[in-house]
Amino acid sequence: MTVDTRRLRTGLAVASVLLAALWGIAGCGGSGSSGFDVSPLVSEDQAVARAVDQHSCVAFELQTFCASGVEPEAGEFQGASVTIQQQPQDPLVCDGRETSKECTASLQFTTEGFTIPNSLLAAVAQSEHGPWQLVPLTVSEDVTGPRVVSITVPGDADAPSPTPVIAAVLVYVGTAPETVPQTADHLAGFGVDLVYVSPRLEIVVPR
Repeated sequence: MTVDTRRLRTGLAVASVLLAALWGIAGCGGSGSSGFDVSPLVSEDQAVARAVDQHSCVAFELQTFCASGVEPEAGEFQGASVTIQQQPQDPLVCDGRETSKECTASLQFTTEGFTIPNSLLAAVAQSEHGPWQLVPLTVSEDVTGPRVVSITVPGDADAPSPTPVIAAVLVYVGTAPETVPQTADHLAGFGVDLVYVSPRLEIVVPR
């Protein structure tokens, strides 16, 4: 065997290894991939969607967004959770009539594991893309169990079909700022420290 023949065979072997590696990399991103999305986040709504879809906590810029029932693994609220009592497949019933055009539905959460003083507000939107609107929130204190948080979700009494809604519980260290706006294009606009987001839900109006 000549030196040139050995070099040729060595070159072909290296090329085969590189080609196999390239095919392997391409296959990781194919339709058969079942892993979580780890692509870089470029917007808040992507962070909220990832938290909901992957049932996790996702940090983006100055906020952390957690899905219902998920505890942050770090930070001032480590180990705390807010759990929605509504299942995604069960629609909210908009039966509290305010006017002929508006109605309300109640959405309940429980909170557990909070060890430092905090304040809660709530906001809703039709999707993670916003805009978000603050809604009334009441907290029932129970020394023997978790706090129960009730959110009043507005709905359209004349809606011909179910209306999509996603709710967010806004958690502030200490007292919430007095300057919190009533509406915001993004949740960050409320100056919040931690946000727990519900699954994507629907509001229905009884006929």
